Amino acid sequence: MTKREIVLRTLRHEESDVIPYYLDLTEGELEKMIAYTGDPLYFEHSESYLAQERNESFTDLGDGKFKDMFHVIWDKGAQEGDFGIASGHPIPDCEIGDYVFPEPDEKLIREKCERLVQQKDKFTMYIIGFSLYERLWTLHGTFQTLVDFLEEPEFITEVLDKIVEYNCKVVDIVAEYPIDCIFFGDDWGQQKGLQMGLPIWQEFLKPQLKKMYDHVKKYGMYVAQHSCGDCREVFPDLVELGLDIYNTFQPEVYDITEFKKKFGNKITFFGGISTQCILPFKTPEEVKAEMHRVMDILGKDGGYILAPTHAMPADIPPENVIAFMEVAKNENPQ
Repeated sequence: MTKREIVLRTLRHEESDVIPYYLDLTEGELEKMIAYTGDPLYFEHSESYLAQERNESFTDLGDGKFKDMFHVIWDKGAQEGDFGIASGHPIPDCEIGDYVFPEPDEKLIREKCERLVQQKDKFTMYIIGFSLYERLWTLHGTFQTLVDFLEEPEFITEVLDKIVEYNCKVVDIVAEYPIDCIFFGDDWGQQKGLQMGLPIWQEFLKPQLKKMYDHVKKYGMYVAQHSCGDCREVFPDLVELGLDIYNTFQPEVYDITEFKKKFGNKITFFGGISTQCILPFKTPEEVKAEMHRVMDILGKDGGYILAPTHAMPADIPPENVIAFMEVAKNENPQ
């Protein structure tokens, strides 16, 4: 049975002796692991069950600043991580004005799809990051976006419509290839609750998500959704919308036993190993024990992809990454 077939069994919520996994590392942590192990292909040798490509592309402006395809300026020197801080908002006022939304970079998308389809034994995911709310606030500013949900709803809807139109064009291109899943990235949660509140999420984001999910589903692909933070309020809505995979699933936020009971036969959870409380601070043996606890709960009757709750940042000791991989590969069962 291939890794792809094992993931498909998981998505069908079938019991299995194998829990598929994915090693997700930031650039900084990957560099650390390469230096620690002496293996320049450390990520490739992780043998993860998923293959991913991201839709983002950036132009290097120098001095640690990069411009993305929506003309947002990102300052990587201002914050550790793979993206940095959005330091330029192309639509600061409540009118689109002269701003021109980009067309998908078809050549680049096809190159990435070609790379994905070469990994036939893995479950393939094309990632559209900053896919809705995040794209909105990078264009308009976070504070102003939250204000204008209330004060300028027509403008907000107009911008969201344009974002979804772009995303669906990307999906149209990806769907020409035998790729399994479109993975939307969009952070809605805080440590406690939604950033914008449930009524606003349901009024503005849910209808747009339905458009995107339905567009993916018509091509026979799976839909995955990433959001950090506490999004418990929207899980019934996500089930209604037909979401297949939810990432990231943070055990410091959710009661994983309760959520497995409520939603475990409807949604596949992807994540579960905390990059906030466990991987940076615990010993390797404690990491392994926590992994087995999470796997025992979420892995029952399928519906779970083992992974860190986010790309592992550079504050995680290499020994804990190795511990993660030992359990994931079942080389050192407890």
